[in-house]
Amino acid sequence: MRNQLRERVAVTGVGCSRFGDLLATPELRGTSIQELTAGAVREALDDAGLCGQDVDAVFAGNAMTHSSQLPGTYSQLSKWTGTQFKAGVHFEAQCSTTNVGAAMAAMAIASGVYDTVLVYGLETTRTKVKQFSPYEREPISHQQTWLWTDMAVNQAYGVPQGYDIFSTYNGLVALGYCRKYGISIEDFDRGMFELCRTRRLHGSMNPKANIQEKLEDRAAREGFTDPYDYWRSAEHNPFVAWPSRLLSLVTTADGASAMVLRRADLARGGPSEAVELKGFGISYSDLPWYGEDPTYWEFDKRATDAAFSMAGIRPADIDYLHTHDCSHISGLCTAETMGYLEAGKGLAAARDGRLRFDGDRPMSTHGGRHAFGHAWAASAGSDTYEAVLQMRGQAGARQIAKPPRTSVIHTHGYAMIGTVIVLGSL
Repeated sequence: MRNQLRERVAVTGVGCSRFGDLLATPELRGTSIQELTAGAVREALDDAGLCGQDVDAVFAGNAMTHSSQLPGTYSQLSKWTGTQFKAGVHFEAQCSTTNVGAAMAAMAIASGVYDTVLVYGLETTRTKVKQFSPYEREPISHQQTWLWTDMAVNQAYGVPQGYDIFSTYNGLVALGYCRKYGISIEDFDRGMFELCRTRRLHGSMNPKANIQEKLEDRAAREGFTDPYDYWRSAEHNPFVAWPSRLLSLVTTADGASAMVLRRADLARGGPSEAVELKGFGISYSDLPWYGEDPTYWEFDKRATDAAFSMAGIRPADIDYLHTHDCSHISGLCTAETMGYLEAGKGLAAARDGRLRFDGDRPMSTHGGRHAFGHAWAASAGSDTYEAVLQMRGQAGARQIAKPPRTSVIHTHGYAMIGTVIVLGSL
């Protein structure tokens, strides 16, 4: 039967580093990308009750070679992760990388080729290898980061940075959303403020988040008594692609994540509760990302439909959702496309606090791409890490009161790989 896994597959272990800056974040300062990755892998293996030699294959993801300067990162890291002599492949799907790896691992297991697969992703977007040493690092400017990222799609058209992600992902989507649903720019701005405040709240409760300061606390630190005045400050939160502001954007980070997938009948009895990977969908496209309606992206709809069909779920079954929120408005549009939020009501849901960990439509409880941070190939794995913690009831202060039984994680790989995975109780 098409679009079905012939064996049940479970996620038995997850791991994730602190997201931040390898040169500046106190817990990470002086750490190499190899140590960062090995730590995330060790956490996932320990969580599954395994060691590196227990896995049959390794799928290692890294999107930008400046992270390690090694196209064969996976082979060099085999010594750091204890997975020498295992089957391995180095792959990338930009920001969808780790969850595309989970889908590939599920297919490999369901085919009967492997029983246990380790998937990990690593990325540095704040630092790069210094000259020729694999261990010394130096900062990357934001301009350089985005130039290299844009080359993932623009190189074919001979435009180094001509199709800019900020205007496309933020401003045009925002304007289309306001026009489509009759929302004023003022109401849009208030909704984005509340959504950012929710993401910052979640990040403040997450010891692995890049930004762990509430928006209200940041505003007070800058001398504002009303955080909304801080939000509207041209100095502190300028428009980047009108009407979207700086604090509605992704925050770059260095980070690593990992997960262990096993045949479901082998998953029981481990040290941690396993969850089932019930379905996935992947759909990719090229520029431009959308047609006349900038709020609707066909590849997302197709990936969602495939994942829901494989998992046998409907939108009403979703207890927890993460959508790729490099842009806050695009993340809401995806949630509406999926049916988790009512069309045109995402901003209202944010204003009403419904998207908080304690709301009735919890989303991105780790802090999302803004507060948790974005480390390209590692980020999808960090989203899955959070979903698994929530399903186990292990998310600490940000724990959803009733642990989710069905979680959906959506990511975008720039540009553009729409990826959706569905996790369910085993």
